[in-house]
Formats: sequence, C-alpha cells, structure tokens
Amino acid sequence: MRHTLVFLFLMMAGIATPAAAQLRPDAREDKGNHSSLEKTLGAIDRAQNVININQLGQVVTNMGQWHPYTGTFPRGRWPVNTNHDQLYKMTFAVGIPYSGINGANVANARGNGTKEWDPLPGYNNRNTGKIALSTDKTTWPLDISGKPYWPVRTADGKDSIVSQQDSYCVYRDNTNAQPKKLNIQVTQTSYAWSTSKDQDYIIWKLEILNDTTAAKDSLYFGLYYDFDGGGISNEFDDDYYVWDPAKQFTYVVDAPGTTSWEPGSTPFALGLVFLETPKVNASGRLDQNGTRRGITDWHWSGVYSSAWGDNVADDTIFYGWMSSDQRLRSNASRPTLFHGPNRHFDDWRLQDLITGNQEGGDGVDGVAASGPYHMEPYEKMTFVFAQVAGPGTGPGSPNVSRLYTTVDRIYTMYNNGFKFIPPPKPNVRYAALDNTVKLLWSNDKELSYINPLTGKSGVKEYRVYKTTDPSRTNWGSPVAVIPRNQAKTSVDSLAYQWKDPAATKNFFYYSYAVTILDDDSLESGKAFLPADQSASENTVEARPVDASRTSLSEIRVVPNPYIISATWERKRLGDPKLGEPIRDVAFTNLPGRCTIRVYTLDGNLVKTIEHTNGQGTEFWDLRSFSNQLIATGVYIYHVTSDAGERVSKFAVVR
Repeated sequence: MRHTLVFLFLMMAGIATPAAAQLRPDAREDKGNHSSLEKTLGAIDRAQNVININQLGQVVTNMGQWHPYTGTFPRGRWPVNTNHDQLYKMTFAVGIPYSGINGANVANARGNGTKEWDPLPGYNNRNTGKIALSTDKTTWPLDISGKPYWPVRTADGKDSIVSQQDSYCVYRDNTNAQPKKLNIQVTQTSYAWSTSKDQDYIIWKLEILNDTTAAKDSLYFGLYYDFDGGGISNEFDDDYYVWDPAKQFTYVVDAPGTTSWEPGSTPFALGLVFLETPKVNASGRLDQNGTRRGITDWHWSGVYSSAWGDNVADDTIFYGWMSSDQRLRSNASRPTLFHGPNRHFDDWRLQDLITGNQEGGDGVDGVAASGPYHMEPYEKMTFVFAQVAGPGTGPGSPNVSRLYTTVDRIYTMYNNGFKFIPPPKPNVRYAALDNTVKLLWSNDKELSYINPLTGKSGVKEYRVYKTTDPSRTNWGSPVAVIPRNQAKTSVDSLAYQWKDPAATKNFFYYSYAVTILDDDSLESGKAFLPADQSASENTVEARPVDASRTSLSEIRVVPNPYIISATWERKRLGDPKLGEPIRDVAFTNLPGRCTIRVYTLDGNLVKTIEHTNGQGTEFWDLRSFSNQLIATGVYIYHVTSDAGERVSKFAVVR
C-alpha cells in the first residue's frame, strides 16, 4: 500500500522512480500544523547530536524524538560504521484524558508537521546547534565568564558524568498543538559505554515533572516506535514485533529468508528494555514505598491504523491505544490496533514468520505504555529504558541469544546503579618508516586502574588489533596479546613497544587498536569511525613512509606514471562506499626538509610544496594552486634543500 501511493504520487508529479526502490512515504506527516514550528520561541534552541561511542549509532534530540528533525544522522544504526539504520521513528508520549470519553491530550513528536516538545534554553551551547555531550566540551553551556560546564552538577558543584558518553537536555510541551498544554517538563539523559560487554546499547532516563499547579489524573507514559527489520528505506514490509514480559523487553526482527537489503548488510534485531517505572500505591499515586507498574500495555499495529495527527480526535485514539481502551478495540475504522483476547498485551505468534509481516505488507509500528498515574503539582516521575541491538532474524531462534546476553548485562548495570569503572584505553603512539610499523604506549593507565578488592592493578593484558578497513568496522581477532609487565611500578612512557611482524607496505593505510583486558575479563572498546573521521585514544592509523635520505639522486615520484590511480588509494573515510578516492602521488627518498616545485613542460608553476616533517616522503593530492585536479600530461619537479637540488619529471594519465 505504501509503495503504491508513493509511485502514483511521483508519476503524477512527473518524477521518475526506479521500479525496484522501496520508499517510506508516510505522506500524512506533511498535513500537520507547520505554524507552530515557525513561530515557537524555542526554535533557536533546537538541537541534535549523535551517540557514537559504541556500536549502536543513534541520534539524540531535545524535542522528545529519537529520529532526526533534519539532516541524515544515524537512527538505530548497527554496527555504527555501516549505513544500515533500522529506526524509522521513535517518540516519547505523555497523555491524559480531557474528560472521560470526550477526548484526550497526548504530547508526542510522531508527525513532522507539529513538534509538541520543544527545548528549554541553557542546557547546551546554542551556537553549536548540538545536544550537550560529555565527550565534546564545545557543546556544553557556558558560564558567565564564557567557560563551558557540564549541566549536571554534583552536590559540591563538580561535573556529574556517569558513563563514557553522557548526553543531556530539557524540554517541555510548549508547542503542544492542543489549546491547553500539559505543562510537562522532561529532563532527558543518556548513558553509553564502549567496553566489550557494553557496546550494543544506550541507556535513556526521562524525568517527568508536572510543571503546573494542577494535578494530573489517569496519565499514561508511552514510547511509540517504528523499527524496520530490514532498513528504513526498504524491506520494512516483513517486520515482526515481539514482547517478552519477563524481561520487560520488546524487539523487532526481519522475517528470516525474505530480505534483499543492501549487499554486505545483514538485518539485525533492534529493541527496547524497560528498566524503571515510577513506584505507586494502590490508587495510582506516586509512593516511594509502593510497587513499580512496569509496562502495562503493549500493542503493535499497521502504520495506517495508529494515530498520526495533532488534534483531539487523533490524540484520543493514541491515548486509547496506550491505555487499551475497550471502546477503541471495537472501532471498525482502526482494525489493527489490538490483537488477541488480552486487552492490554497483543498476541504475537511464531508461525506468522512463515508468511512474513504481522500486518501483511504495509509495515508495523508499536507502542509500549505504562499507567495510569496520578501526579500532584510539581511531582516528578522517572522512566528508564535501554535501546539495544544485536544479531537476529526471527523471534525465538538461537541467533538472538547475543541480544538477550546484552539485555542481562543492561539489568546488571542498572541494578548496580551504573556504578561502573570501565577498563581504560591506553594512549597509543606509533612510528611508521621503511615498511614497518611500531606501536608505543605508556603503563600509566594500568597504575591508576586499581581493583578495589585486591588493591592491585586490574589490568591483565593488552590486546593489539589490526585492520585495513578504512571505516574500522571489522577488526577481527587480536594480532598480539601482551601480558602486563608487573615489574614496572612507576610510570614509563615507553613501557610497551610492539613492532608489527607482518608485512606493512609503504604508502598503504593500516589501523591499529590497543585494548586492555582486565581481571574480570572485561575489555576496553576499540575506536570505531567517530564523527570527526579521525583516530582517537587507543586507535591510530599508520601509513608507513620512507625515512629521510641524504642523497638527492635517490628521489623518485611513485607511481610514475600515475595512471588513473595509485594502488594504495582508497575511498574517503567518512563515506567508504560512495566517497571519491583519496588521490595522491608520493615524492620518496627526500631529505627531512626541502621545497618541491611542480611545473608543466612549458614552465608554468603548478604547485609549491614545503616538506618539513623530517621524513623521506611527501604526498601530493595532484591539485594545483587553485585546488583543481591537474590534467593528463608530463610534469617537471624541482627539489631544493640544504644538500643541493634535483630536477626530474613524471607523468599523469587521468
């Protein structure tokens, strides 16, 4: 149905579309009230960022949604270095009835037309347009002296950072499309780690404040989610939604054997684990001595049955879906909102995988809700959930076992209050000369990482990984394991030196990561491709080159001739599939310092290159002074240095 509507629309508009393409039209999104987007005073503070410290890449916004409001940020991307996203939409929803059966008010951000959550200022550096991330001080708010500070403070005024990468924002339903606002304020925090046991999930905490003098009764909290088992651009028509009440866990998988997603990408399981809901007494009032309700209602639906708009009618449907309203169960115009005899929890059947999608081809979405709650003025409720990814196609099959292992790990972290000190990452340096690569690192991290039970260093060993994958997606097994040197009891910057015994050819790229394995068998994470496209901490990218030479007669240009490309060239780091190659030639056997001038045969100067790195190689990207790629032809190069000069030529065929 979705595909047909989009095809007809494009044909009427005179736009061609490939017959095999599968798109996510969801055209009803554009029918919202755009005026609230244009007039809200909070628009200047709208921001987003990317959680990218581990394998689960996820956009974070300060607008109550986990899908980007602009741009192409990752949404449920796993592994983080692929282009394989499976979160189409996810939004936080809070709803109350207006008066009995006469309507409801639900604040959420499902539609693109109206965003019903809008940020409060002062919790990030508004000049960056990014959510505050603990790993990037440029996103932090500034104090009166212009210095950045983390917006979460300890009792003594210090930065309060829980994980290896926290995010923080605050928003309110100021742009609620209903005439009467809910006056709900939400403080949103996320926690993420990169260790071997923590690389596939992100923890989210939502603190909900009744920011008004009026009590709220029959309030429901909900997460609306539209996960796509094959990918958000195609293969979303055979998704399968699963609910595990024992784990308070819902996940979405692709029906096995039916996907034809992008070659090299495998559909994975993406899910939500609900860790904490408020404690209440028997009447639903908040009570620290009460019990947690957990998820009270879980439903899946065909995407065109669930509510889309920001009006009383659609809000009433959304509220009825969250609260499992019996009257809505018999609504003939919404035939797929409820399934099975249990009013509050839908059926899901393993045998449906034989025929694919639970709703027969239009795509599936879902809601996990908790309620009802009663909130007095200025009371606060806390909800904690985790987003988790892992291999899996088909519920109940053995290949979702890793997903469940991660869920158990999430519960362990939560039950321990996130009091967790991950193994540190050594700061790795390298030398790469004359076809060899040497790694070097200090023992400082092991001397500060102390096991509280033994009083000794918790570091057991170092593991060295190597890859030629420019995105650092596939590291494989360690190429070396180096036991901790227990004889060294003081800091030594050269405590560890490792030379790669395998062949490493000059001018080619090699990435290395050094991790720490502690005495609890927990391994610090490897650095994947971060947003700035550079290596960091325990990861380096080495490109061996020639050491400097004294004889100018040995200077060469490699390759010569340069025909279309050099053998070491690769796609650009940020876009290994579509980016243009990094083109360059190498001037080799140079002295440590010299000047290289490139001329055309008729004597026109093309480029001057100052070589100052002390090594024997200088790369040139074949671009002129005006940043244009040079044309096919023969070129003369002139090298001058304190040792003399050399003139020779090389050819380029493009």
